[in-house]
Amino acid sequence: MIWKDNAPYALCLSHDVDRVSKQWYHYCFYALKHPLVQWKSLCQKLTGRDPYWNFGRLMDLEKELGVRSTFFFLNEPVRKFSANFMGRYKINNPKVIAIIRELDRQGFEIGLHGSYYSYNTPHMLQQEKATLEEILGHSVVSTRQHHLHFDKNITEELHSQLGLRYDSTYGYSDKVGTQQPFRTAHGLIELPIALMDTVTLNDDVFHSCCEIATRGGLIVLNFHQCHFNPTEYPLNVSMYTKLLKKAKQDGAWIAPVAEIGAWLNEKL
Repeated sequence: MIWKDNAPYALCLSHDVDRVSKQWYHYCFYALKHPLVQWKSLCQKLTGRDPYWNFGRLMDLEKELGVRSTFFFLNEPVRKFSANFMGRYKINNPKVIAIIRELDRQGFEIGLHGSYYSYNTPHMLQQEKATLEEILGHSVVSTRQHHLHFDKNITEELHSQLGLRYDSTYGYSDKVGTQQPFRTAHGLIELPIALMDTVTLNDDVFHSCCEIATRGGLIVLNFHQCHFNPTEYPLNVSMYTKLLKKAKQDGAWIAPVAEIGAWLNEKL
């Protein structure tokens, strides 16, 4: 692939916004394995700095390097006593609305993070998209389904019907993915995830991403904003920063989902 401005490879930055506030049961659960870290995290929260509200940290890093990313916001309507649903935020919370609009104002892309069951439930995904667009005052074109839920026979068509143009749901939560972008049967541009921060982050993972770069491919990063906290997740912060700075040094094209998707739409 010959990338924009003859860049040697492309790096796509994205962040799933699954949670924005750490709850008491998070502390109880994680304290079983890392009590000292959780004590530090609790002290942070008690001073008014929520460990799961890391928008500013990401924005500052990316602006410092002159790049922008996509933030996928979740609007989970289901309420169950389960880790898949507990601790979610309300999209109409004034604080959440404010950060969505501020990110948009500063040139970051806002994407749709379809809820747990929305991948095969048309009315649910349609409502979530409409609500997010009402907050923004303009259309949303990029999406990623929560938990990477996807039904090839349903989800692609649903995305197309709703006017979504670019999807980044394909990929893995437990290993590096090497699949490159493609056009779906319904005309969407698919940007598969190369690295999600749920993978065990180590030198092998870094080198796997470097191999994609060496082949001139697209590396899509998905690092959750709630985990971009050096107190609890130092490896997440260091890996993301390391890959971003390497791409910058290499002269790679670094952009959010919609920008790369629009360019690929002319090429694929």
